[in-house]
Amino acid sequence: MFPGLPTASLTLTDLFSSPFHFSVPAFQRPYSWTTGEAGQLLEDILTAAGLAGRAGWEEPDYFLGTILLLDNADRGLPKEREREARLFEIIDGQQRLVTLAILLAVLRDLGTERWRWGARNRLDHLILADGLVSPLHSGKFRIELSARDQEFLENYIQVRGACTVVPPEDTLAEAEERLLAVRDYFMREVSSLNEADRRSLADYLCGQCHFVVVLTRDIDRAHRLFTVLNERGRALQRNDILKVEILKGVPQQGMEAANEKWETAAALLGPHFETLFSHIFTIYGREDAKIIAGVRRTIRDVGGAETFLNDVLAPLSKAYDTVLRASDVSLNIDPEVRRYLVYLGRLPEGDWAPAAILTLSQYAEDPRRAAQLLKEIDRLVHLMRVLCLGTGKRIRRMSAVLQIIKSGAPIDPQQGPFAISRDEMRNIGYHLRSMYRRDAQICKQLLLRLNDELTRSATVLDPRDYSVEHVLPQRPGASSEWRRWFADAEEREACTDSLGNLVAVSQKQNDRARNQEFDRKQEIYRGSVNDPPVLPITRDVAEAATWRAEDIRAREAKLLGLMRDMWGIDVPGMSQPVPVRSVVA
Repeated sequence: MFPGLPTASLTLTDLFSSPFHFSVPAFQRPYSWTTGEAGQLLEDILTAAGLAGRAGWEEPDYFLGTILLLDNADRGLPKEREREARLFEIIDGQQRLVTLAILLAVLRDLGTERWRWGARNRLDHLILADGLVSPLHSGKFRIELSARDQEFLENYIQVRGACTVVPPEDTLAEAEERLLAVRDYFMREVSSLNEADRRSLADYLCGQCHFVVVLTRDIDRAHRLFTVLNERGRALQRNDILKVEILKGVPQQGMEAANEKWETAAALLGPHFETLFSHIFTIYGREDAKIIAGVRRTIRDVGGAETFLNDVLAPLSKAYDTVLRASDVSLNIDPEVRRYLVYLGRLPEGDWAPAAILTLSQYAEDPRRAAQLLKEIDRLVHLMRVLCLGTGKRIRRMSAVLQIIKSGAPIDPQQGPFAISRDEMRNIGYHLRSMYRRDAQICKQLLLRLNDELTRSATVLDPRDYSVEHVLPQRPGASSEWRRWFADAEEREACTDSLGNLVAVSQKQNDRARNQEFDRKQEIYRGSVNDPPVLPITRDVAEAATWRAEDIRAREAKLLGLMRDMWGIDVPGMSQPVPVRSVVA
């Protein structure tokens, strides 16, 4: 693979066992992955392991990519059975390796076996160091970061049971916040699996997930290799393979027209073209097929390559383009359709996009029904996130939605996949008590969705520009006015976590506000010339005369009332009757 460089394909167990030990060089950036990147990695591994509810998508092995290590000792790759501890510096692959170490720790701490036997002990041995690596490096763990980050990683992730420990009320550095967010995300997602599936995940992760490991002894060469690995080349994509497969089934006289249809769709979607095929598989694929095989079978089932290009690829690519460009005011679409597509467009599109694409394609001439369907999809998708359902459960539920759309049957919000059960309603109420602690990203999405309801319109904004700020701080100073206003610790904690205590501001505003007193926070919320406009979800707090427990409870009731009105749900704290949602004929 790399002439003159030691290279090997190793499983995660191989890499996290003797003699390998890893450190992050001082010149590397701190841990920077968010729950978005970490969540995608977990979803991909769950899918490949057959644990994501996608039958037929299982893979015997999963490739985690290439990592580049600096071997200062210049001893080459470890020999088989070599056990003398050796230290390697991570040049490329830090984010993946640290994220996988977090996942191993979460699986270990969620285990129930006794320590001496079983998966917990095995996982713990992968996390721990084997002993003294060198006189200059006496680390206790397989992977070690820079001094401050390592202390946090050790105390709240690597030590046995640390994944269940809550950090003290101190201000965390950005890297520490990201480590904590990923840990907590994994705890939520993995705890939703049963014990047998967690063991299966651990087995697959350790034995079937592979890296290609490249060693170099020269830092300058390492830098050049890093540049090559990250900036050059273009991988063969799925749609390259599918294009050959489809066009070879087109008669010679239709080849030019078929190729034009393909290129038109590719040009329309640009970098999103390959993603379209994942959505096509979800819409038309079969349970027993992989993505490429599923699309091939769809081509056969619809009547051949030309029919596929005309009746599937062309309309679905147009529909997907509408989904992607819904916020573009120059796009001529129904206002209600645009409104719900903008709402949905702020969320990762993996679960909802196939249903939205099929709706737009199937009801291209009936925008009223399309808008009604998208309204119900928007409701279900947001509520599934408030329920903190795992990826597999969301995909299975949306698969049932796809079947209803394809059948043309009436959509009843009180029946089938759109219905919210009593147990789910109770769980929604329970989760809303501490939504930010459960998932900061979902909490932000909910606030932005409630902001839309306040304005009765679709506000075009980028969720990445905003963050969630606690008005009553999570960690108020010992001598602050907040401690006097909220003297009771139990009441202070409940008010801090309350939905009524949360606003959406820019990250810079959030950083400035943190533990400030209320009047100073209001000034920050109102913003300066360089801050984004004040959102309605924040404006009422910026203009409030006081901020006591009764103010927080009143605002929470107001926001719960908005949820009742827009989604027809009845959770504790709602005093008004729930509106009846009509059937979409």
